[in-house]
Amino acid sequence: MGHDAHHHHHHDSVEIDWVAMAAQLELEAEVMLPFVTETAVTAAELCRQDGLAVQRILDVGSGPGVVACELATRFPLATVIAADATEPLLQRAATRAAGLGLSERVITRAVELPGGIEQLGRADLIWMAMVLHHVGDEADMLRRVRHVVEPGGILVLVEHGDPMRFLSEDSFPSRTGLNDRLDALEASWLAAMRAELPNAVDSTDYATMLEAAGFEVIVDRVAHVQIRPPLPLEARRMILGRLQRARDLFAEQLEEGDGQALDVLIAEEHPLGVMRHPEVFLDASRHVYTARAR
Repeated sequence: MGHDAHHHHHHDSVEIDWVAMAAQLELEAEVMLPFVTETAVTAAELCRQDGLAVQRILDVGSGPGVVACELATRFPLATVIAADATEPLLQRAATRAAGLGLSERVITRAVELPGGIEQLGRADLIWMAMVLHHVGDEADMLRRVRHVVEPGGILVLVEHGDPMRFLSEDSFPSRTGLNDRLDALEASWLAAMRAELPNAVDSTDYATMLEAAGFEVIVDRVAHVQIRPPLPLEARRMILGRLQRARDLFAEQLEEGDGQALDVLIAEEHPLGVMRHPEVFLDASRHVYTARAR
């Protein structure tokens, strides 16, 4: 389910409510933090084995800075550049870094992709999560990334994993198959979004594009964050936000029964809604590629 709300403003005349949007992005990043920690620890270990001292990290498309602060924690000698196009999100990142005592090492920079990456300077490690699919020519973007990563440096590319799951089919307040129908709407929305991007070209798979751009793919896996019932509030809120967005985004396309089912799921007081349902779980994932610059 959609991870793209924060870029919808590029092709939508509706003014984004950045306070709400930042809150949802922050929530998602915090709930997904276990996979970030695990990926960062693996990358740090790889750098140690390679004898690479990580002194400068770029978090390209950093959003509200949850990951940038985690990277600063995991790489205690590194400066982390949190780069994003959206000023309110960079402000959130700066505030977060200050609260954690990381202001010396987490630096925010406004940047527009793809061209802006060259202005950020070189780095030993680049983290790029849920950003590449917002660039029309993904292969070109990866070549640009290759130019700013130091030889032997590491790129962690994070993209869509498996679709999010949160209730078993028989627990849904509707006929079965809602998950699959939402996944299909999401996929066509993403394809339509990509088709409208500047310089949009069809992409091959990420591993192939990474190799072509001059990287050696070391890790290629789908990392899951799985939380069993009873689900903590933050995880429930993350799911709620995703479903509210789907309800808004796909209002015209939903079959009647599916619209009603979503209305139940997003009703905060409803016993079968995601905020109250006792069987709500979370299975959310990201596809992680860790690659070394050849």
